[in-house]
Amino acid sequence: MRGMTAPRVIVVGGGIAGLTAAYTLRKGGFDVQVLEREEVPGGRMRSERHGDFVVDRGAQFIASSYRNMRALVDELGLRPYVRRLRTGRGATLRDGKFASSDYNGVRAILRARDIGWRSKLRLPLIINDLRRARSMLDFYAIEKAAPLDDISAHDWALRRFGREVLDYVIEPPFASTFTVLPENLSRAFVLATISYMFSGFRLHAFEGGNGLLTSTLAARVPVRTGIDVRRVSQTHDGATVQLADGEQLHADAAIIATPGNRVAALCDTLTDGERAFFGGVRYASSIIVFVMTSTTEADPGVYGVGIGRREGVRLYGLAMETPKEGAVPPGKMLFNCAFSEEYAAELISRGDDDIIAALHGELRKLPMRGLDKTEGHVVHRWPELVPQFYPGYIRSLARFGERSARSDRVFFAGDYLVGPYTEGALTSGLRAAAAVRARFSGAPVAAGTPLA
Repeated sequence: MRGMTAPRVIVVGGGIAGLTAAYTLRKGGFDVQVLEREEVPGGRMRSERHGDFVVDRGAQFIASSYRNMRALVDELGLRPYVRRLRTGRGATLRDGKFASSDYNGVRAILRARDIGWRSKLRLPLIINDLRRARSMLDFYAIEKAAPLDDISAHDWALRRFGREVLDYVIEPPFASTFTVLPENLSRAFVLATISYMFSGFRLHAFEGGNGLLTSTLAARVPVRTGIDVRRVSQTHDGATVQLADGEQLHADAAIIATPGNRVAALCDTLTDGERAFFGGVRYASSIIVFVMTSTTEADPGVYGVGIGRREGVRLYGLAMETPKEGAVPPGKMLFNCAFSEEYAAELISRGDDDIIAALHGELRKLPMRGLDKTEGHVVHRWPELVPQFYPGYIRSLARFGERSARSDRVFFAGDYLVGPYTEGALTSGLRAAAAVRARFSGAPVAAGTPLA
């Protein structure tokens, strides 16, 4: 763009997707501004300090195999702050007890003590499924798995492996990680995720909170916070952004980096195909409650606990913050609990005290002690926690990426375009930036890179 005025780009949404897109474009010489509705940028990758405790509001960990995040972390000089969790082990609740849930590989499956021999003999069939689908299982291009997007994870697991595997191997880890039941997850998504897990990764977090990444990005780009965007419209020569206070902003292009289910209401110039796609974007909702204790009596010695419905506990799972460096004072404990979608829907309009009381009613069903020695709680209500990759969604996503009629000045970023994890959101921001750059500078986009 040497010798010409830098194109102006407005990014609506200051989460990891929007901030990554803005940072990438600004580094490439674009004039960028980020508009964020909250008073603090970061979205679902934001950290809060509550006394001596650090609470990660949304993103709980990062994986060692997140290649795009790793590259960005190195570029920003944040590598010294990335720490491996002291334990990444998981467990499931079975018959009122916590049991190891390490099924990473055939040997681990055969050593597992919490499933019967019939299940152990059937579970390795997943290796055959992964081998047959290998060319379609791409963590960074989930749309390649569209041919497998024909059945729910619930029905696939029940038919292929039986009830025990569904209830104690598939449902607990996926429900606790993605806040979605197997009925609302595609077989294609589950296979792609398992394939990625089998490739090997370790859990890490930023010392002092995962919000370090988004706060560092926000310091590198112009961000206006507390901005309520009402409308984004494509014009013949750019994009117009209408704010709630009546202010109107003009730019050469806009990137909408909000939850995908808000895009259709926000943008009135979508193509028919785009509008149909965004109408099908769904999010899992939940309530996450962080519990701070004055002792470590309740610590089960694992990072995460998945809870299936058969246990009669209305929580999807728990994640321990204690294994993170700099998150919890010595001798104390911090853990977070995810309500089931159904129970969260009942409670989401209730006050914090009612939600906390409901939580402890469920926690009393677990084999944990010391829960009467709490120092405090933090309640987060999430009407849009993570996108649901339900049966049929990946096929829809593939059609969206291949569409011939597309908005020319409005682009999109968000985890719903890649996968419901921080690396997915970050990757979507990189793709949106690449699409904008290609539109205005003619720079080539890497082969096989889906344009947002």
